Amino acid sequence: AMIESPRPVADVARAVSAMKLVTVEIDSKVRVERGDENWRGVVQASVEVPVRLRYGVDLGAANAVRVLYSPIEDGASGVMIITVPEPELLGTEVFSEKESVEVKTGGLRLRSRAGEYFLGIARRDVAETARALVLRPEDATRVRDATREQVEGLVRKLVGEHVAVQVRFAEHTE
Repeated sequence: AMIESPRPVADVARAVSAMKLVTVEIDSKVRVERGDENWRGVVQASVEVPVRLRYGVDLGAANAVRVLYSPIEDGASGVMIITVPEPELLGTEVFSEKESVEVKTGGLRLRSRAGEYFLGIARRDVAETARALVLRPEDATRVRDATREQVEGLVRKLVGEHVAVQVRFAEHTE
């Protein structure tokens, strides 16, 4: 039985590029502690804020997507290999209204004044800390898997179930 050849590679590359952006969201928390210790005592203020990290792959960028098709000799079907860029952090959303705060003081320190001051500093540093968050390995895997599934799903719709689809991530070339 002859199997019709799948969609041309150029069509598949064009369709994947047209997805423009694949995004995955990861919910996390950022905790920032700021404080001071001197002869008057200790003050430590901490703020914990939920954040949402948005990761994505810009598939619309020039030459972001590479597609290879290799037919398998026995006439069964082939493998379509799609290479896309690694997902990267696109943005962070900080839910400041859901913060939880804690202030500890000791010695002669006045909780209200010193505590508020260091809370202010901690709050100010939350967004920057969120941007610098490094994904836990399992979250990084989730981002890659979700990206792979989205691209794979689209390609399967285009080429049909009889073609094996593999999505790979390009090595970073600086």
